[in-house]
Order: sequence, then structure tokens, then C-alpha cells
Amino acid sequence: MTGALIAIGGAEAKIGDMVVLNRILSEAQGHKVHVISTATSFPEDTKKKYEDAFHLLGVDNIAVSHINSRAQANDPLICKQILDADILFFSGGDQLRLTFNLAGTAALDAIKQAHENGAVIAGTSAGAAVMSSVMLYGGSVEKAIHKGEIKTTAGLGFLKESIVDTHFMQRGRLPRLFNVLATNPAILGIGIDEDTALIVRGNISEVIGSGVVTFVDGTDIESDILDKDIGQEFTISNMNVLTVAAGERYDLQSRAKIQNKPPLQAEQLSPVC
Repeated sequence: MTGALIAIGGAEAKIGDMVVLNRILSEAQGHKVHVISTATSFPEDTKKKYEDAFHLLGVDNIAVSHINSRAQANDPLICKQILDADILFFSGGDQLRLTFNLAGTAALDAIKQAHENGAVIAGTSAGAAVMSSVMLYGGSVEKAIHKGEIKTTAGLGFLKESIVDTHFMQRGRLPRLFNVLATNPAILGIGIDEDTALIVRGNISEVIGSGVVTFVDGTDIESDILDKDIGQEFTISNMNVLTVAAGERYDLQSRAKIQNKPPLQAEQLSPVC
């Protein structure tokens, strides 16, 4: 059975109750954790931070790989370690480091195979942004309603037809999703607050943590963006914005909050598309 996807908005608690990290452990079949710190420029600090956090949660089997080249991402030993893991955790940093070093490599193939075999794939901040099919990697909030301001590329595609932004309410990033959906209304915008995670199994998602997840649906959008030159402001209307709080669920296919239904067991859910 395919494992869960867990996208975290960054700054998840690493002491105390650690709701998000605890839930990652409970979603997994076992507790072999493999942290992929490729996104960070501070691998030793990241290694210690997650080793300490998972040790506090009683996890002793922790591997950390700072895959810093495409050659390293094709190393059979790295691939074997990935396939042996119950949890694959992408740290924060720069999401372009993840796509550059992993896309089209044996390591990414191993990650996908491990996921199909039941491993949980989790990621925080950059590690969450890389999960979607379209990946946001830059652009200021202040100029977000200017044509061409927000920078996107292809993500790793674990979440199809979507784009993920993180540190969402804390950094006022809603306009960034408006910009992306103005030129690609078919994708679903997903904005995740800090210390908050979206857990996805099949088309069903659940929010946990201390914040909310904001879903932005541009299906009915109206905009004058096509009439504007690069750098000019544009207008939008009819954007559907919905916030989902901790404990609530959202159907990614129908794009609606799930009301008054008991939680589904993992075996009832369809594989992630």
C-alpha cells in the first residue's frame, strides 16, 4: 500500500508535544527514519536538529543523507538506504537544490519505489514545496500581483495538479498563489502555515498542527493578466479561497471540505494519484 504524503509548512515543533513529528511516526509502518538534508546549506546543523528531535520521540534508527550532487544521487548505497526506510523526510532550505540534485536520478526512483512500498514521505518548508507538480521557488509578496513576478518550475510531482507554498499566513503569501493560478487555473493552490501539516492519502487530506491550510481554487477565475505586459499589475476575481483547520479534512479531487464524516482508515483510501 502506498504510504502517506505529509507536507509541513515549516518551523514544526521539535520539543514538547511535537504534534507534527509524532504524527509522521504514527502514519508509518515502522520507525526507520531517513532525513534527506539536500535543501539546506547547513547540513550539520540540520542533521543534529532532527536527530535530537526524533531521539526525543524514542527513535534511534535515524540516517541522514546530504545528497549534494547528481553523481551522489545515483550511488547504489544511497538508494539502498532510501529503500530500507519507513520514513523519508525532506528538510527545509532551497527547493531548487532538491530538484537539481534529485530529478531524474536513481535516488528519486528509489524514493518513489519506497513510497509505493508503504514508506511515508514527509517534507518541511522547501521539502514540502518540492512535493507538488508545479513548484514555487521565488517572488516577493509585495509584487505578487505583477505579471511574471512569481517564479515556478516543475516539482517532484508527488502531489499532482497542485502547487504548495509554506510559512503561509506568517509571511502573507496568499498573493503568490493568486499569481500562479492566474496563469494556470487548473492547479490547486495549497498554502500551509508553520507548525502545521497536510496529510494526504489518495484524494483525502487532513490538517494537523497549530495553524491552518489554505486551499486556493482558480477554476472560475477571471483576470486581465493576458492583456498586461511583464511587470504590470493585473486584476483577478472569482478565486475560491478556503481555510481548513486542524482536525478537518479536504477532498483534493472535488476541492471541498469534508463535512461530518468519520475518519477513513488507510485501507479505505485510494492510492495517491
